[in-house]
Amino acid sequence: MTTLDHRLTATSPVPRVSSPGRRARGVLAAVAENAYLRLFAVLVVIAAGAALLAVGIAVVIDLIVPLFFGEQLAALAALFPRIGG
Repeated sequence: MTTLDHRLTATSPVPRVSSPGRRARGVLAAVAENAYLRLFAVLVVIAAGAALLAVGIAVVIDLIVPLFFGEQLAALAALFPRIGG
């Protein structure tokens, strides 16, 4: 039913309880529009990179130091048996 044939409805449309379009946007779309979530995502990526860098440096030191300084480490272990383990 329209009023005066202007295509205006006399009754208001019934709103939907849940809007599936908004729910289906996804997490990345929600992060992209919120500045605080974007900042948090950047900080998480930086922290993960720093952690991986620290682990990488520790592994390299663990492999390289005995390779170059193996004799000195053995001499120190003989001098200090409790520390050498």
